[in-house]
Amino acid sequence: MATTTTATATQLMPGIGSLFVPSTSSSSTGASTLNANSFLTLFLAQLQNQDPTNPMQDYELASQLAQFTSVQELTQATTQLNNLQQYAAAINNAQITSLVGKNVTAQTSQISVTSGKPTALNYTLASPASVTYTIQDANGNNVYTGNLGSQDAGSYSIPWTGVNSSGNTVPDGAYTCTVTATASNGTSTTVTTTVQGLVKSCGLTGNPPTYLLSTGVTVPVDDVSVVGGS
Repeated sequence: MATTTTATATQLMPGIGSLFVPSTSSSSTGASTLNANSFLTLFLAQLQNQDPTNPMQDYELASQLAQFTSVQELTQATTQLNNLQQYAAAINNAQITSLVGKNVTAQTSQISVTSGKPTALNYTLASPASVTYTIQDANGNNVYTGNLGSQDAGSYSIPWTGVNSSGNTVPDGAYTCTVTATASNGTSTTVTTTVQGLVKSCGLTGNPPTYLLSTGVTVPVDDVSVVGGS
């Protein structure tokens, strides 16, 4: 969000009134926004309407001119900051869109079921362990639990076929999978799961931006760990 120069009323001299002194604000718009021209207008009006029996002293004039300089500097800094933000956003968006049409691997626990068929989800064991996995629907309800038994260190795929615990095909939609590995000493850990797919499109309006993969799964750009590969 851009930082703007806004106005704050400050009493300068008895009988003259208030002058607006710049302060920084996170708001990008507002009726109280003050630029150098409006500051100069207020300053000249103050000179024209000052008490002739008690005119502004040299040090007071110097102080207000210093404030005027500060307004100009803040306005220029704000403009430069806005330009830098726009430039950085353009570069970032260009880098993001450059992956459209390429294969990627991304961390995700999401499985998309289409026409009764689930997308593939992979995981890697750093050491031998007893592995189980649990499938949940979009409401967090357990749909299926699978026990894969003991597995050696290596890479594997979730063998879920898109059925619930009763053996019936689940409705199409988004599901999540949690893989748990239990070591020989009884320690259990949640294993990171990944998906591979071709980047079909990217969404730039969210924070963070996202990729829609050919598998139907949407992943945040930050979760992409590998570009390329089959």
